[in-house]
Amino acid sequence: MSFTISKVQNKQGLDDFLQLPYHIYHDDPNYVYPLLDDLKHFFDRQKNPFFNHAEAELWVARDNAGSVVGRIATAVDKYHNDHHHEKVGFFGFYEADDNPQLAGLLLQTACDWIAARGMTTMRGPGCFTSNHDWFGVQIEGLRNRPVVGMPYNPEYYPTNFEEFGMSQAKDLLAWHLETDGILPEKIQRFIDRIINLPGLKIRPLDMKNFQEEASLIRALYNGSWSENWGFIPMDDEDFAYSAKDMKSMVDPEFVLIAEMDDKPIGFALTLPDFNQATQPMKGKMYPFGWLKFLLAKRHINYARMPLMGVLPEYRRKGVDLALVYTAMQATFAKGITSGELSWILDDNRTMNRILESYGAQVYKTYRIYEMPLA
Repeated sequence: MSFTISKVQNKQGLDDFLQLPYHIYHDDPNYVYPLLDDLKHFFDRQKNPFFNHAEAELWVARDNAGSVVGRIATAVDKYHNDHHHEKVGFFGFYEADDNPQLAGLLLQTACDWIAARGMTTMRGPGCFTSNHDWFGVQIEGLRNRPVVGMPYNPEYYPTNFEEFGMSQAKDLLAWHLETDGILPEKIQRFIDRIINLPGLKIRPLDMKNFQEEASLIRALYNGSWSENWGFIPMDDEDFAYSAKDMKSMVDPEFVLIAEMDDKPIGFALTLPDFNQATQPMKGKMYPFGWLKFLLAKRHINYARMPLMGVLPEYRRKGVDLALVYTAMQATFAKGITSGELSWILDDNRTMNRILESYGAQVYKTYRIYEMPLA
């Protein structure tokens, strides 16, 4: 069988690109279809500020009968390359039938496009970069419904990448934590000492000053994550776009800001697992999708902490432990006693030790691949 690759250049091409998961996952009960309207907005180069500093392209693959059987996207982000002094291009939004020839053709298309822009490394999968959802591909662990913002994929995708010649760039861990709120006595005594440190305060988001608080969180994110692998700084426009639904969707008690002597020094964001509510919608808000979501939202019993950071000069003082603990108490108050903390770099020993001390367990591992470009 032969395949052809075509660039997405119009509305029909974008529809073909977005509809492919309905073919790949049609009989998979764990998959959560992304909201189609949100993705169309994401790919709108006039609305998404990512495209102000990044070049991107989308492709679809068709078989002999003209059916769409694969897709891939590529991006070169100036912010990433300037910050890390690299020449990296990303590939992502990868979906394909189980066919090595098809996989090779899609990945070679991405390689050629990235190399043509002077890049020396291809890295992914991402959608598009570490600042976006669905970063990485699952290689190990429990294969159940993914939590909000985390990727899900057929088991043959890692083989596609490895057979093409890609190798591990970084592994990302997802920790599962289930507790009734009672911690080991030694850990509880330590946390009690931290919580009562003179000058330390952990408070929820102030919704009355939402814009100022959002700007503060952006500054804390950039300041606390700047040395991390894969970090990409976010400007005001990027952060405002990413946080556009926060005001209406997120409980302010789930967005925490740590202060020392009234100076903001850290933050943590916890999200109810909205995938529990959006899965029945199958990616479509209308005509009854929002009704399904509102009904299901009341029964969400799982959460994810996707972001937590402390400014470098305030680390190793237990502030991160206190943020995780306070976030746990906030979720307990809403009837949520279990959740996922992800993603955590596999070599982030400090954070991984903290989660282990809480009794959390690594239950899924994701991988970012890369390869040099000739």
